[in-house]
Amino acid sequence: MKKWRLRLAVLLSAVPLFLFPTRLAFAQANIPVAQKFDEFGDIQSSDIAARLDNFANELQAQPGVKGFIITYRSRRDLPGLSGRLMNLMRSYLIDTRGLEPDRVVGVDGGEAGCLTQELWLVPVGATPTPRSDAYKNEFEDTDSTRKFDEASLSADSSYQQSIYHSLEGFANALRKEPRARAYLVAYSGYWINRWEEQDERGVKRTHRDVNRDSPGTARRALARVKAELVKKHGVSPSRIKLMDGGYRKWGEMELWIVPRGEHTPIPTPNAFPKGRR
Repeated sequence: MKKWRLRLAVLLSAVPLFLFPTRLAFAQANIPVAQKFDEFGDIQSSDIAARLDNFANELQAQPGVKGFIITYRSRRDLPGLSGRLMNLMRSYLIDTRGLEPDRVVGVDGGEAGCLTQELWLVPVGATPTPRSDAYKNEFEDTDSTRKFDEASLSADSSYQQSIYHSLEGFANALRKEPRARAYLVAYSGYWINRWEEQDERGVKRTHRDVNRDSPGTARRALARVKAELVKKHGVSPSRIKLMDGGYRKWGEMELWIVPRGEHTPIPTPNAFPKGRR
C-alpha cells in the first residue's frame, strides 16, 4: 500500500511539468506581434499611392491596429529624405484616405544599407522590428555648412513631394545645433517647351512656349516656409535666413544648416530668363 501511494504522489507531482509547455505555448500565442505589410524602395509615386491605398484598406478592416510607416535613407542621400518620405505617406493616409492621425505613426529610421520604405500593422502591445542594416551615424559632420534637403515649393496633387514634408526633420536637426543657423534658398521656375508642327505643304515650323513664375514667387515661398518653421515647429525667427536663388527649370527650395562662422550656401540657378543674369 505504501509503495502504491508513493508512486501516485510521484505521478501527480509530474503532471504540472507535462502541462507547462502547453501553457507556455498558449501564452505565447496571445502575445501581440507586429506584421510587416509591405516594403519597397525608390519607386514611382503612382505605385506608392496604390500600395498606400491597400494599406489603408487593411487598417480600416482592423480598427484595433495602428499603421506604422518606417523610412530609411542610404548614406548617400540627403539627411532630410527619409523624414520627407515618411511625412508624405502619413499625410496621404490622413488627408486623402481619411485615417485618424493617432492611428498612423511615422518613424524616421535614419540610415541603412539602401533607401527602404516599410508599412507595418501593429496591434496594441507590439512594436515593429528595425532593419538589421540600420545604424546610427556616430561621425556626423556638424562643423561644416551642409544641405539638409531639397524639394519642390508646393504640392499640386494628393501625392507629390513638397518642401513642407521636410520641415519637421529640419527643425529637429536645428534643435540639436542651437548655435547653427537655418538658410532657406528658393528658386522660381523658368522653362521652355519646344515642339515642331508640319503644315499641309509639308513645311515644319518650330514653336516655343515660355513658362515663367511671376515675379516675387521665390520671396513669397520663403516667407511662407519661414512662418511654418516659426509657428508650427518652434524655430526662432532670428535663426532663419532667406535667399532668393534666381531661376531653375522648376521651382525648388533648399534647406541648409550653417554652423557659426561657416560660409553661407551659394545659390546654383540653372535657368536664365532673357535680361536676367
